[in-house]
Amino acid sequence: MSLRFRLVFAGSCAVLVLLAFVAYGNSVRAEAEKVRSEAIARYGGEVVSLVVTNSALEPGDVVGEKDVSVRDWVSDLAPRGAITSLDDVIGREVTVPVGKNAPVTKLAFRDSAHLADVPSGHVAVSVPVTDKLGVSRGVPQGSRLLAYKVSDEGSTLVCDDIVVLSAPAKASSIGSSAQLTLAVASKQVAAVLDASGKGDLRLVMPADDVDAPAGDAATPPSSEDSSGSDGGKSQGNQSDSSSG
Repeated sequence: MSLRFRLVFAGSCAVLVLLAFVAYGNSVRAEAEKVRSEAIARYGGEVVSLVVTNSALEPGDVVGEKDVSVRDWVSDLAPRGAITSLDDVIGREVTVPVGKNAPVTKLAFRDSAHLADVPSGHVAVSVPVTDKLGVSRGVPQGSRLLAYKVSDEGSTLVCDDIVVLSAPAKASSIGSSAQLTLAVASKQVAAVLDASGKGDLRLVMPADDVDAPAGDAATPPSSEDSSGSDGGKSQGNQSDSSSG
């Protein structure tokens, strides 16, 4: 048996195996569609096309083309707010979990920003969500956070009083930057914005029984402190001149 014949024979076997796998995959899909069609026939009623997940989606996930598909669904069993067009789903960010093989509804992209009120003494601040921020885009609303400024010199607590108002609801396109809306103590807003602008901001989520680290977070000096300090200096200068 020549080498050429063995190569041709091996190649033919590989092609046959590949065709067998393709045929098996097609038969499995056909059987699944048959079972689905029989189920639809049993329920009866009109059939509509809905956007259904191919895999589970979690808060913070941006829907891609491989994550969803359009499938037939019995209209009487379609959930309220079900989405029928892929264009209304692809590129948007999920805020509510959606299970695998479940119809995608408008609830999955609900913007919860209007549901949260800014607590007294706080200011609503939006910061971009990056890989270095420390928390995911799906951080639960109402979560308590601590903010640190991280640099080559080390880390410094800049705010010990932050509450999540809303996680990002949607993104304009896949890979676009999302925003996290936070309620920050009014005296510490400047420090948080400064750290965020420099890319040094890190957020951490402590447990309910964990107190803020010892030491005051960065706060700007008040006018009373400044005037008191200036007054102390002037009194010191007067006493020095008197003694002189």
